[in-house]
Amino acid sequence: MGEFTLTITDQESGSRLDKFLREKFSEFSRHWLQNLIREQFVLVNGRKTEPSYILRNQDVIHIVLRSPQPISLEADQKIRFEIIYEDKDCIVINKPAGLVVHPSETTKNKTLVNGLLARWPQIEGVGEDPLRPGIVHRLDKETSGLLIIAKIQQAYEHLKFQFQNRLVVKRYLALVHGIIKDDFGVIEAPIMRSETTGVKQTIGGTKNATTFYKVRKRYKEFTFLELQPRTGRKHQIRVHCAYIGHPVVGDEKYTSKSLQETLRTNLIRHFLHAHYLELEVPSNKDKIFEADLPESLEAILKKLR
Repeated sequence: MGEFTLTITDQESGSRLDKFLREKFSEFSRHWLQNLIREQFVLVNGRKTEPSYILRNQDVIHIVLRSPQPISLEADQKIRFEIIYEDKDCIVINKPAGLVVHPSETTKNKTLVNGLLARWPQIEGVGEDPLRPGIVHRLDKETSGLLIIAKIQQAYEHLKFQFQNRLVVKRYLALVHGIIKDDFGVIEAPIMRSETTGVKQTIGGTKNATTFYKVRKRYKEFTFLELQPRTGRKHQIRVHCAYIGHPVVGDEKYTSKSLQETLRTNLIRHFLHAHYLELEVPSNKDKIFEADLPESLEAILKKLR
């Protein structure tokens, strides 16, 4: 796509390198630009550096903008997931951990969307984003559980309205570090994108977030929770649990390394599962869907008993 050399002015000094590049090349995401920096397609004064580098007056940035690889919307029959419910308007599936919901700059293919297109090719074009056909809400890659997908645009609008107006009840099961003393509680703290990394969320900003929780069981060093987010911020449950000092077990992004060592397992995911979904399907019927804990998570609980 081309090579560019930029010299930092006194007015531009003091900015983070990744934020500066995002302002200059707004057609690319900050995350993609951070990867360019780490892969040494961006040099400052002829040297490799980090996305967090603070620019100084007269720094010289050399950047090679390589074209992003094309994102695949091809059907992929190898993608596996459990179908919980299906009618003419929508599908409810149980997403396994380790599966990204939709393609992006960092995950080009082998996503849930690729698998959905293999089974229901008619969902292509449904929704607002071509890369997210039929997707009304999402789960993090390592979060398992219930997702509802729209087959037609009318169903998408019907479901989107419910999510936007907080008419959908979503409940999650999580194992967290430490003992939570109160049987019930509410976590209220705003969530924003981290200015440090750009890929994590943190407490702050103006976007309010509320999570209700109920203790299901206490173990020696852990608590098994059911959580119900009132809002739908990115990583909300994970950030809120970490905020109150009880991060989700297995969550490497929001848990200190010392805490991660307190429960040695073969778990390669975090202990968070979307087990309950209550809403009105487009046929105007109120529905409740449930998905049991995956065997790998059940095995962790058995180990703690």
